[in-house]
Amino acid sequence: MSDDRELLFYEGDLRPPIKGHFAKAVAKVDGIPEAQFLAASDDTITEHVVSEMQVHPLELIEQNARMQQQETKLDGAPAQRVTVSIPFSGDPTLWKVRPSSYQLSFPRGIVRTTGELAGFLDIVIELPSEFAPEQYKQHLDGTLQDIRSFLRNQKSDIDQLNASLPARVRQAVVARRSRLEKHSKVAQILAIPLVRKPGVPDTQSIPIQRRIIKPLPPAPNCPVEPGIRDEDYEHILSVIRHEGRSFEATPKTFAVHDEAELRDIILAHLNGHYRGDATGEAFRRTGKTDIRIESDDRAAFIAECKIWRGPKELLGAVDQLLGYLTWRDCKTALILFNKDVASFSALQAKLPAELKAHAGFVADLPCAEAGEWRVRIRASDDADRIITVHVFFFNLFVPHCATSA
Repeated sequence: MSDDRELLFYEGDLRPPIKGHFAKAVAKVDGIPEAQFLAASDDTITEHVVSEMQVHPLELIEQNARMQQQETKLDGAPAQRVTVSIPFSGDPTLWKVRPSSYQLSFPRGIVRTTGELAGFLDIVIELPSEFAPEQYKQHLDGTLQDIRSFLRNQKSDIDQLNASLPARVRQAVVARRSRLEKHSKVAQILAIPLVRKPGVPDTQSIPIQRRIIKPLPPAPNCPVEPGIRDEDYEHILSVIRHEGRSFEATPKTFAVHDEAELRDIILAHLNGHYRGDATGEAFRRTGKTDIRIESDDRAAFIAECKIWRGPKELLGAVDQLLGYLTWRDCKTALILFNKDVASFSALQAKLPAELKAHAGFVADLPCAEAGEWRVRIRASDDADRIITVHVFFFNLFVPHCATSA
């Protein structure tokens, strides 16, 4: 039975959170370390804070909807439950709040989040078995029509917020700079040297932007480190790990997808963390890579998604991955999905030896996560170039398609 917890846009008004969002933006300005603030221009600080504080409106990806059917009972009579799962991007909390303009009839749905800016909306339809199939479509079309109306009006409110955010942020930047100038005059008048604060954080040295944050210049005397830091690599891998384990939790939902569709879901999740930096089917030297994250026209991260089809294709996938790389210290991932083999544990046991069989294998690297391996492999076209490859192996096997290992 459905209840009020399934009502969308029902729990509150969007306007109070919008007002609170402006206050949070001002707090972001005031929270920037003083040395970094003084080293940056008003334009740079404004762009940095605005890029972090922009609100992501909800968007349904209806072309990727999937459906499940099952028998059930309604008031003791035979019935059928149809669940339509539609991926979405945007801030999941927005499903709870209504826009300034809305209809009085609230649609129903179940929100399942897969990340900070991604998830699935489940629309559940339960009708007695004697109902015609066309009535399921009428119910779904009516629900989607109502949801689209709420989303359009909500997006209108959010667009206004995002449009007015730069002016609010710049006002806060100007106000803080004025305060700091007054503070500096105090030091000049007293003529006593200030104690220098050690360890001012360096934000520019991260060439990929988490979520939508644009970097500030470093504080004076802080070196800039080029390339992708290990902590950023680990964060990207954690995003993929979370998504893959979500797939494994409900394999029937995801086993129907091919490589490209699974890639698209992971890609949408990555884009929630790295605004516009992760792109699908991007040409790289010898072919097309499934996922890449770039900075300054250099590939900082590249990943390939593959359905498991045996050791030979595994080594070919590694070669394909290495062929995309364009600079020395690129970090990579190979994302494997098992859909057809029942004995997944046996596959996992064999994988390390199969990776070592690659002609360019150099060494294993520590990896504490189950079902994951990390190796160093020498590039085939440059003997001095050593590539880090992190391998994920996710199990999407469902019993009806079992084969032998």
